[in-house]
Amino acid sequence: MANITIKTLADELGVSKQAIRKHIDKLPPTLSVTREGNIIYMNTAVASFIRSKVGRVGGNVTSNVGGNVTNRKNTVKSTIVDNNTPLSSEIEKIINEQLKIKDKQLSEKDKQIQTMQKLLDQQQQLSLQSNKQIEQLQLQLSNEIEIDLENSNRNKVVNEKDGKDSNEANEKKGFFNRIFKK
Repeated sequence: MANITIKTLADELGVSKQAIRKHIDKLPPTLSVTREGNIIYMNTAVASFIRSKVGRVGGNVTSNVGGNVTNRKNTVKSTIVDNNTPLSSEIEKIINEQLKIKDKQLSEKDKQIQTMQKLLDQQQQLSLQSNKQIEQLQLQLSNEIEIDLENSNRNKVVNEKDGKDSNEANEKKGFFNRIFKK
């Protein structure tokens, strides 16, 4: 391969042209590309550098001896189906370990959720109790205010009645009796 275009390399690797351009922007100074009009050509060294970067970054692409590119996910699926290979048993062990870890994490999250629910219930109960106490205190205060108003009204009526009685008594008394208060 003498020169290869971005599109050809992108199709070969199964990535977008923009991804290839990003890798071209990050080329080391020893590697360079040539431009002819709007087309960018890469030599074999640049193409192999980008292949290695795409293989490392994506983790999904590998190349075999013939230069054909295969998808690693498909390879993993095919090895899982074939239970006779040692690779599938290793993958199963790893997957089982990860599942155990995830199960532990889920159970811890469930415990945390239960704890939070209990705390929320307790908070709601405390709020309800404090609201009831506030209502009782308000009721007590309003009752005391009503009693005070009734007492003050009674005192006014009694004082007014006493005042009228004393005025009537003073009117019946004579002039000298009122002056000397006998």
